Amino acid sequence: MKKIAIIFFSLLLFFSFIKAENLIAKKKVFYINSYHSGLYWSDGIEKSIKETLLKSKIPIEFKRVEMNSKRNNNEPYKMKIAQKIKNQIENFKPDVIITSDDNAIKYVIEPYFKNSSIPIVFCGINGTIKKYKELPFNITGMEEVQLIPQLIDALKKYAKGNRIGSLDDDSFSAKAQSDFFEEQLKRKIYKKHARTIDEWKKYYVYLQNNTDILLLGNSGALINWDKNKENLEDFVKEETKIPTAAWDITVSKFVVLTFANNPEEQGRWAANAVLRILKGEDIKNIPIAINEKANIYINTTLSKKLNIVFPFELIDNAVLVK
Repeated sequence: MKKIAIIFFSLLLFFSFIKAENLIAKKKVFYINSYHSGLYWSDGIEKSIKETLLKSKIPIEFKRVEMNSKRNNNEPYKMKIAQKIKNQIENFKPDVIITSDDNAIKYVIEPYFKNSSIPIVFCGINGTIKKYKELPFNITGMEEVQLIPQLIDALKKYAKGNRIGSLDDDSFSAKAQSDFFEEQLKRKIYKKHARTIDEWKKYYVYLQNNTDILLLGNSGALINWDKNKENLEDFVKEETKIPTAAWDITVSKFVVLTFANNPEEQGRWAANAVLRILKGEDIKNIPIAINEKANIYINTTLSKKLNIVFPFELIDNAVLVK
């Protein structure tokens, strides 16, 4: 009888524990990726967000969605997917929303949640969040600032003049980014935004002949961009005549010098801000930040072709690519 009582008591304690666990409400975090899985930038952000949240002792229910708006860059699609995500957010009822990159802010947050009480933490916004003039008060995040002035300073002594060009795809983020570069540099940039691979090649040749330094973005919104990258590497090696620069590791083989932003820095910052909010801190006390880290890549094939010899201190801190 005593043994039965002990078993009964043990079971009672077990089920009481299970019931108590169920009573602990999980905090809900909704993550909007503007782009898609398989894109190194998005993958780095999401991985670091998840890792940081999982290390916390706060019980969290995490839901993520992809807009896939780099590969689907037309307005009707972006508006349709934004409406779908809006409905998902309303059904999920998150405690915090995280967004990465511009389109999540422009198409989901700005039209549907600018007057919401849900705290919003962004990352990967190109340039400055101030370009969205009607955002709610309950927002903070990390802006993505490319080290363009530093790139220009590193390359200008190898250039024949001071004309700066830029080439990227025709996406909203790319256009906003090149506009911000002009603000950073306080000067005109000769900007080209391609919609096809052939158009990209045409603009590349044009800018090689009509500017002195070229800033090259990741044109991932172009159809078949990834499939054509190897052929485009050969094209670039043949056509490059001026110093070229990038801020995205995926095009480090296309340019002489890359100062690549770190996606994990963006994701960790966003996740830590979310944890502070979930612990009760007012979002107003979390100021907007900018990224500070970059990895340096030097393309030895292109620098040799242009007879560029970088200082030893730059080479010592760089990864050499061919």
